[in-house]
Amino acid sequence: MSFLTWWYGKGLAWRAEKILDGIERSIDTFSLGLLIKTWFAPFRQIDALGVSNASVEVRIKKFFDKLFSRFIGAFLRTIIMIIGVFFISFKAIWGLIMLILWLISPVLPIILAVIFTTGWTPKIIPKIKDDFKNLQKNAPLKEVKPNKTKRSWFL
Repeated sequence: MSFLTWWYGKGLAWRAEKILDGIERSIDTFSLGLLIKTWFAPFRQIDALGVSNASVEVRIKKFFDKLFSRFIGAFLRTIIMIIGVFFISFKAIWGLIMLILWLISPVLPIILAVIFTTGWTPKIIPKIKDDFKNLQKNAPLKEVKPNKTKRSWFL
């Protein structure tokens, strides 16, 4: 009885904490808030120094360099944000499944023993068998002919 009190008490809290810690680590890894704040910031701008007395040609070149760098930064940050959202969502759903399995795993052997002794099978198993039999009936038989090869004097 003490096992079950631990399992559904401290053990459940421990498992939920581990799942939430994993989700928090994923959120920290992808840093979605920081990516949104710097979404259109220049990406690895090497020559970002502004020259006040430069010619118009140099200023236009720098403007387009920064603009191009911002487009690349926005594109890469968007890709990382999309991957991050999918990964964090997957991790949250997986954590919920693990928590449900944690809840039912002490009684799962009893449930499986009852299923085994009653002989219950999912409704899909007979359908699979019927489909396989129908496939065998309807499949045309292929006649296999041996290859006629010219035999040499050595074989």
